[in-house]
Amino acid sequence: MIKRRLQLLKHRAYLAYKPYRFPVAGALEPAFRAAHRIKPVHFDPLDWPDTHLPHDEPLTRETTEPIPRQIFCFWTGSNPLTENRRRSLDAIRRMNGDLDVRLITPATMDEFVVPEHPLHPAYEHLSLIHRSDYLRCYAMHVHGGGYADIKAPFHPWTQTFELMDRSSAWMAGYRVPVRLMTPNMTDPALELVMRRCSELRLGQCSYICRPDTPLTKEWWRELNLRLDHGLTELAAHPGNARGDNADYPLQLNEILAQIIDPLEVKYRRHLLYSASLFVDHSNYL
Repeated sequence: MIKRRLQLLKHRAYLAYKPYRFPVAGALEPAFRAAHRIKPVHFDPLDWPDTHLPHDEPLTRETTEPIPRQIFCFWTGSNPLTENRRRSLDAIRRMNGDLDVRLITPATMDEFVVPEHPLHPAYEHLSLIHRSDYLRCYAMHVHGGGYADIKAPFHPWTQTFELMDRSSAWMAGYRVPVRLMTPNMTDPALELVMRRCSELRLGQCSYICRPDTPLTKEWWRELNLRLDHGLTELAAHPGNARGDNADYPLQLNEILAQIIDPLEVKYRRHLLYSASLFVDHSNYL
């Protein structure tokens, strides 16, 4: 009885605190980041032998090639865009009129997928959210250019494309705003390190990538390995829109942030940070 009451009190406290989590985290973040600059976190990929981090792919393309002036957005279901999403897509296009903003849907996949890189057999079994996670990796590795969630932008992207072209950076994006935005890692120790590296990681809502860099190669390789491993279960228990149906085998962050966040820390010297790529996280559904 006492245990049950304590659980209820804990749950009520969480519900009361939930609306204030990000404002509180934002207020505390400068102090955490100042402390991490005084004592930087140690991160060596070889310290994580049971993960994808020790594997190194070679750099096989020039980093001086112009980045394709395109932004990919994905809508992976057969349902129409919601009104908020349509307004956001219009805003992305309006603010980036000099860029090719491409909305990829099931009806336009043939224009997007190239014969040398067919979709993984597990793709059709993924939740709609995980299909988007898969396709953004495909776009950044195979095509290059920009990726954007269908959320309203605050700034045009052209300047960041130009900065990328003048640099040898492999990937550009906005810094993760708060350490609270850390993926649930299978290894709690790695999750703690990722939390301490919040200032080094990029947000997952929008970025620009050079294609076929070691970062995108390792991202693509690990993504496909995870789908290879999960194919049988995915075929038996395919995902719904959000992947929250019973027996769906993938965790929410499993094929995106759990892979790319540690790679961003591994290749932090090849990142370009641009606040211009930050998007509106409110009222987008």
